[in-house]
Amino acid sequence: MRAVVIREPGGPDKLELADWPVAQPGPGQLRVRVAACGVCFRDIVDRRGGYPFMRRPIVTGHEWAGTVSAVGPDIRDFAIGDRVATTHRPACGDCDPCRAGDDARCLRSPASYGHTVDGGYAEEVLAWPSSLVRVPDAVPLDAASFLHCTAAVALRALRRRVQLQPGETVVITGASGGVGVHAVQIAKLLGARVLALTGSPEKLESLRGLGADEVLLVPPDGSFHKLVQAKTDGGADVALDLVGTPTLSSSLRAIRLNGRIAVVGNVGEQRFPLNPGAVIMKELTLVGSSGATRAELADTFEFVAAGKLRPILVERLPLEQARAAQERLERRGAFGRTVLVP
Repeated sequence: MRAVVIREPGGPDKLELADWPVAQPGPGQLRVRVAACGVCFRDIVDRRGGYPFMRRPIVTGHEWAGTVSAVGPDIRDFAIGDRVATTHRPACGDCDPCRAGDDARCLRSPASYGHTVDGGYAEEVLAWPSSLVRVPDAVPLDAASFLHCTAAVALRALRRRVQLQPGETVVITGASGGVGVHAVQIAKLLGARVLALTGSPEKLESLRGLGADEVLLVPPDGSFHKLVQAKTDGGADVALDLVGTPTLSSSLRAIRLNGRIAVVGNVGEQRFPLNPGAVIMKELTLVGSSGATRAELADTFEFVAAGKLRPILVERLPLEQARAAQERLERRGAFGRTVLVP
């Protein structure tokens, strides 16, 4: 089969379109014919060598959807032809987080797509049932491929990690990116007032079209807290930081006393110099949030099926254009998600 393989870390030229073996599912496994695979900034971090435990050579890509094409001898929950999408990794089902219903925090996951086992930049992918969610007929598979790593991630961060409440004000950094355009919609679904931040003047109107109550243009130095404070009474209740080090300082200063901040993304590799005094004096709650559970992904699909959430799909590209897709993402030129279609 055709697949995009990383053999060594580096630039986009390290993405190799290769003839790759089709894996046969063993006990507890199945195989999925990929309909689409999202192109995420984590793919770029992986390609650059940002994860030291990454196996190489490996088929990259961690967000994909398709139809089941083969099943192992003991698979009962899925059948050939089922429409499915994946979370980042399968869950063991038996550790404390799994038993508590938080499979995103599984302590003994057997694999991580695109890290330790082959991912979705391919025609077929070997998978575990504990990472898969059925996709409703009303949700296109190309959209389903990226909804876990965008909308479901935002849903988990806002609803579970910082417990965003109706009527609260949330500021979202990187709002015009793949996660951001869905986070704006999720925050509105949760009843919040949304202040969306972007560094791209041409994306202001598009963000307003998604329901953002205020759209603010971030200055070149990344400092935006005064803009937020001017639009609020003492700062926002919640910040959803999708950018990380470049914006985190302003995110901390943009939220009010007793405010909460969820850090979801980090586009750079540099460390962040945290001032503990600001956190102490304002009694801030600072949490990380990563991934989403299968239940949260299923909720996201229901939002889409009900017409409450619009997946923002930029374009569909063939596997042969994986390099171009990642280069465009590195330039942050896209409003939403690009998918690769085998």
